[in-house]
Order: sequence, then C-alpha cells, then structure tokens
Amino acid sequence: MLGRLNMYVNKNEIQADITKFKNNVKKLEEVDFKDEYCEPLFEILGASKTDSIDFSDYEKATVIHDLNQPVPEELKRKYTAIVDGGTIEHVFNFPMAIKNCMEMLQTGGHYISITTANNQMGHGLYQLSPELYYNVFREVNGFVTRKMMIFIQDAAGKFSDWYEVLDTRKAKTRVMLSNSNPTYLMVLAEKIGEQPSFQQTPQQSDYEMIWSINNALQHNKVPENESRLKYLYRKYTPRRLKILAHNIYDLFTRQEIVNEDLGKINAEHFKKMKL
Repeated sequence: MLGRLNMYVNKNEIQADITKFKNNVKKLEEVDFKDEYCEPLFEILGASKTDSIDFSDYEKATVIHDLNQPVPEELKRKYTAIVDGGTIEHVFNFPMAIKNCMEMLQTGGHYISITTANNQMGHGLYQLSPELYYNVFREVNGFVTRKMMIFIQDAAGKFSDWYEVLDTRKAKTRVMLSNSNPTYLMVLAEKIGEQPSFQQTPQQSDYEMIWSINNALQHNKVPENESRLKYLYRKYTPRRLKILAHNIYDLFTRQEIVNEDLGKINAEHFKKMKL
C-alpha cells in the first residue's frame, strides 16, 4: 500500500461484494479485523503479506521511505501488487513516485490506483488525468494499461456509475470532460517486462501525433500505420480547405453530449461499465 489505507467499508459490505464477485481466498471469519486499516481486506482477497510505505511512521507503516526519493534496491521487484488508494497526488515528485511503484513490482504484477481527477483543488498537490497514466503505463516502459475508469461524487456524496476511458492514442485526440463535481480516476496496469522506466520522456499523445505527421511531411515519408492517400491529402490540400473539411467531419461525427454523471463529454471516449 502507498500510505496505510483506512478501511471505509464494513464487514457486511465486504461480504456482499465477495458474494457477488466470488473473488475471495479467505472468509471474513478467517481474518483478524484488529484495527481500522485495510490489511484484513487484502488478506481476504489473497494477499499473503501486505506492507505499507509512508514518509512518516504516524500510522505505523511497515516501510518508512520518502517516495520523492528512489526506493532502496531491496524493495525493487518485491511485490505482486501496488495499491494506491489516494497517496500519489500528495507526493511532489510524481515522476519519481510512479517510477518507484513500477520498480517495486514483479513482472506480472499489477498497479491499482484511485486518485483525484477533477474539481478537487486543494485535496493534494495534483489532479491527475488519463492522458498521464496512459503515457506512463506503456509497453516502452514495460507496462500495459488494462483498465482506466472514472466516476464522480455528487453534492450529496453519492457515487455515480463507473465509466471506462478510451486510450488517448486510440482516440487520436484529447480525451476530455468538463463538469462541476469531484471526479475520481481509477487505474489498473500490469507489468509485462523488466524495462527501464522513462528512457523516453513521456509526451502528450496528440502532440506526438502532430510532430510525427509534420516530420513525415518534411521528409516526404508516409507515416507508419497510415495510408498513402491520407499522406497525400495532408501534403497537398491547402490549410484552409483542411480546416473546413475537419469542421464538417466533426459536425457529423463528434458525439459531444452532456452526460448525467460526468458532464460534457465526447460519448465515444467514455463508456458506462456493467459491474
């Protein structure tokens, strides 16, 4: 655990979920709920040992370390799962903190996170976006993103349904929303290989695409994964005509709506999940 996570569910809620999802290894009565922290829940779900890492020992974390600094060698490749239930947005050096998490995982292990995404200014040092995590958990860094989801909390404290967020590289445009309620981002990523993290500095995907297209046009080379027809269109169509064509295309294809949960979105980018 990043930090030592409090248990915000009761035994009845845990039992209801394991009855529904059948994802427990132990029964509730087989574990010791001795305090307000989450170790018993992870034990029910199959953890043989759960460590917690924190800057301070005030909640009796088992590993005292500042995530702004590199983790010691003995923590690298030690864990099968890293769970961030709301810590990383409080760490100033985000690149180092997320790199630490990546390095502490074994190949085949998973990074699981719930963090702040929107309308929570002042909660932590950052509000984080799907674009950031999709750029972090890529094959070039030894990871794949398995799921990216968001949900909101309304003024009464009620949580919405979950929505899966489209990969920004698949969308080939910015994946955005505009709303006025606290929005949470959930990430599930898997480590698929021992790859040095961030040998290439992550760049925002839409800019990467623009740079790639511009480079291809300058060097008279058709970009990978694109047709020659599209390349010729980009190279020889006047800019004003391209803008006009793009606006007409958006007029008939963009599915921009006001979703009752999320606010103003492109409906192609957010899909409600059935749990």
